[in-house]
Amino acid sequence: MTDTPNPSDRTIVPAEWGLLDAEAQHAAFPDTFPIPTAPERSELRTGDMVKLVFVLDPPPTSGPNAERMWVEVRSAHRDGTYDGWLTNKPVVISSLEPSALVAFEARHVAGIALRKEEVTFDVHLRAVVSDRVLALHGPPGWAGFDEPLDESDSGWSITAGDEPDDYFGADGSAGTQAMELGELVQRYPALVEVFQAGEGEWVYRPDHRRYVRLKDT
Repeated sequence: MTDTPNPSDRTIVPAEWGLLDAEAQHAAFPDTFPIPTAPERSELRTGDMVKLVFVLDPPPTSGPNAERMWVEVRSAHRDGTYDGWLTNKPVVISSLEPSALVAFEARHVAGIALRKEEVTFDVHLRAVVSDRVLALHGPPGWAGFDEPLDESDSGWSITAGDEPDDYFGADGSAGTQAMELGELVQRYPALVEVFQAGEGEWVYRPDHRRYVRLKDT
């Protein structure tokens, strides 16, 4: 661990933006704003990729006032703070540039990309996802595994869980889209346990904030 950044590579000082307190946001909205656990956020390592929410301050009179972006951890300091390089090209916050060095704390971390050694599934394989899922304010209600159709197919189908019987049409493809497993677990971290299992039928239990596997019938 390091105490201070290299003097020639200092973190930027925010002017018209700040970082969202993801910990406080999660406490207020636990089901719609999931974040990594406290130990995960306090034990980041060099090279980890974390998602931070950059918020314009003051907010604009119109249009979005925040954007989620990925930062690669460069240093973890003894006082519990971090700094890292911005890896995205900002759209909303024009004063930020890729590779800017950003200082942050564990409370700001809204997401952590899986480390390679932690992943037992191919993050590039695709799942069939109901369009209704993307309109939810929380995790998808149902996930099910079937035999993959080809080399790019994971075999997983993800739905909101409340689609009407005729929602998918005759061929089952209407109202759906293909999404990579890696993108899904970043949007919905609770799906990690599901994809790691690699089989089964799962439903989301809001009271437990996790997926529960249905028993075979």
